[in-house]
Amino acid sequence: MIVWVIAGLLGLATGLRIGWALVNKQSLVSAAMILALGSLGLVAALNWQPLTLLIDTLLRWPNVSTVLSHVALVACAAGSCVMITSASSARKPTTVRRIAIIQYSVAAVIAVVTLVAFFTTPQQPEMSPEEYLRRNLGSSGTAFTWLLPLLYVLLALTLVAWAGVRHSNRTRRGRALFLFTVGIALIVMASAFFLLRAVGSTRFIGVGSAATLLGCAMLVVASGSLLPSVEDWFGARRELRVIQPLLRELSRRQPNIGIGVRPRGPLLFRVAEQMSLISDALYLEATRVLEDADHHAFDEPGPDVAPEAQARRIAEWIHAGDGGAEQTANDEFPGPTWLRQPPTYSDREWILAIADQYRRMNGAVEVAAP
Repeated sequence: MIVWVIAGLLGLATGLRIGWALVNKQSLVSAAMILALGSLGLVAALNWQPLTLLIDTLLRWPNVSTVLSHVALVACAAGSCVMITSASSARKPTTVRRIAIIQYSVAAVIAVVTLVAFFTTPQQPEMSPEEYLRRNLGSSGTAFTWLLPLLYVLLALTLVAWAGVRHSNRTRRGRALFLFTVGIALIVMASAFFLLRAVGSTRFIGVGSAATLLGCAMLVVASGSLLPSVEDWFGARRELRVIQPLLRELSRRQPNIGIGVRPRGPLLFRVAEQMSLISDALYLEATRVLEDADHHAFDEPGPDVAPEAQARRIAEWIHAGDGGAEQTANDEFPGPTWLRQPPTYSDREWILAIADQYRRMNGAVEVAAP
């Protein structure tokens, strides 16, 4: 049951990445992330004994699912390595693509060698993946079969862990990358324990403990991959609540801004679309007040005040016109330069700041009304 939970989480993360790649322009990083998560999910699924027995029976070769899980782990290492090196590289796209092809080629060669070494060894009785590893890791006849893929996984994922720690930060994506890196580091540890077992050292950890560590690593990787989507969803819901009062009021004053809007779609796109409506309505409201004034004044820098005070002043101007009091709003208009966002704010952050101040004013009025 735990194996399927891990495989399900990894499959969900892979599906989200595929959906994101279909909605947006697919990139080398997205394709590598899909390969890494999908391969790791396949590793988890192949360790479920009923599925292992089914695949071995269909392919008519005992324990073939075990070597397929090794190949999938190599593919996961290759995808993770391409993802982190491509995302952090400052080289030209052509050069990055060539480096990725070389990395994939090396992984493909190692996967082929692993398959050939497995199929050229004598067949063994059918057994669980854990039992197969316990019997064959460290035996002299199969040492080369295990050493090559384990060394590649260990080296490739060590590079991924190092680059992940280097590029982690406190942003939403940085936190997810850190959690993903922790999972990769646990896979590196599990691979190191399997490698020690392969060279004949069994004093440090058993196969069962290493397999448990690998399962925990998969769970952490899945959590790190899903964390941005979860945070984006909750963040988008919060932003929708913040901007709704301001959007409702501006839509009443400027009903034409909503013509042709498609309200359905991904939540993040809906938030961005509604923010663009607010931006358009604010511009139209300002031009209505200015009438024949010079509209190039919108391009001038904003006033030399704190961003919170500037956002509050814009919110007061909008709030003054609630209920159809256009003349009052005209008198309260601070000037076009006040609409210009501060240098430290993006367009999205500036709209959120104004909407948050307007929402607080509405809340204060509702509290004072009784």
